[in-house]
Amino acid sequence: MNYFKEAERVLMSRRTLERSLSNLRRRLQHTMRNGAPHDISGIDYSQPYAKESAVNDTMKDYLDVIEIKSEIKTTESEIKFIDDVISQLSEQSKKVLNLWYVEKKTKDEIREALEKDGSTTIYSMRNKAIGEFALLYFGAGALAST
Repeated sequence: MNYFKEAERVLMSRRTLERSLSNLRRRLQHTMRNGAPHDISGIDYSQPYAKESAVNDTMKDYLDVIEIKSEIKTTESEIKFIDDVISQLSEQSKKVLNLWYVEKKTKDEIREALEKDGSTTIYSMRNKAIGEFALLYFGAGALAST
């Protein structure tokens, strides 16, 4: 595994995971709203059973809610883990990764924020920060990539 590339992939996905979490929460609300009984007056109490399709639809909605809640929990956990690893980095590395991957600033904006001249300095700072992140995220296996 190329830990450097994998660390960069994780960092690039951080912002998308936030959007995903928002979408999952909306999907949960939608599923719960649409899965609720709509017309209570339509229930035929003279029948000792429910239609098979109604039971299947209810079970499907219930399983969807469980799956979505699980995805929300997993996504929240991954975001927290990424943020926890970033919080352990040096101040400069935190700033570089935040500007580059979370805020998605341009190279000129990053250079200005870091008060650096020349793009090679910015890239070398980013590479160092990714290497530091990879070690903290993946452990000793990432040593060869840093």
